[in-house]
Amino acid sequence: MSTQLRLEIHRITLQKQVYDNKRKRSEYINMNFSDLLGNFGKTTAAALPTLWGEFIDYFKNQFVTNTDGDKAITATKNSNKSFSDIKNTINGEIDGGPTNREQSIYKRKNARTYTGKVLHDDVVASNHYVKLWLPTDYYSGVLMIQSYSNANISDLVRKYFVKFIQGYKYRLLVSPYFPKVFEEKRRQDSTICSVTYIKDHLSKDKGKLINPLFADVDNLKIKIVITGFKKPVSDFWKHFKKDEPSIHTNIDQLEIKSDEDIEVFAQYADENGRGSKVGIDKERLRDFSYIYLNDHIKIDGKNTYDFDRITEHTDGILEEVKKEIGYRKG
Repeated sequence: MSTQLRLEIHRITLQKQVYDNKRKRSEYINMNFSDLLGNFGKTTAAALPTLWGEFIDYFKNQFVTNTDGDKAITATKNSNKSFSDIKNTINGEIDGGPTNREQSIYKRKNARTYTGKVLHDDVVASNHYVKLWLPTDYYSGVLMIQSYSNANISDLVRKYFVKFIQGYKYRLLVSPYFPKVFEEKRRQDSTICSVTYIKDHLSKDKGKLINPLFADVDNLKIKIVITGFKKPVSDFWKHFKKDEPSIHTNIDQLEIKSDEDIEVFAQYADENGRGSKVGIDKERLRDFSYIYLNDHIKIDGKNTYDFDRITEHTDGILEEVKKEIGYRKG
């Protein structure tokens, strides 16, 4: 599968620590983003570019790394950016990629002569698109981070944006959000190809029944995977009923007697083979799934995005998110 562009969506909640005189203690309360933006300008039109500029300066023209030291990001004033005080949005770019590994560089059609070398303290950086929605009349906003299917720096973007906001005496809570409109499309375009049953904390006595090797091991985990089939999502859940046991036989020796003893999830695969885990309750994706971006937002002939096209496309996604969360301006 070729490298694809994908998008994470996160809801961000702004909080500020205040002292409660009645309770005689400090606590965090939700704050509208107007309170934050007031630190950067008297109007939204002035505050948005100033906030982004301060975030760029936060990096001091250097790369910052993750805990393992194998990924790095930065932001510079040379990158694309745009602001809309009407939509309360910032569109910008973060540069980042792998580091801490020496590599040789070749042309694909010449494996004998290398054209350069990447040293261990070099960063192989790509541009990544970022969108921020900071509504002045609401405490919950949105952070979108674009990545590539073979490279992801979103964890670093989240980490350092949260630290940047903390410098202004706020707390920013970040939680993944997968819009229902995309989840429904994922279901329509997918089949279910496996079901997994997980049993945690198998006792020593039962562990030795599997193999004497496990006789003295506490808290073994058992994973039972049923695969080798493909069924439409709707047809599968119609017969995999929530009000019936998901396993129709007792496996007493493995301490599995009912659904209370196990965790159950199904594996979805879409038409391109991309997978997502969904719990038996079918209410939400169990692991955070990316939205894959369409090729029409790419620069013609290149495997990266056109800044104006991705900005317009994510504006539309943002409107869907606003509808789902019930946001009404004012």
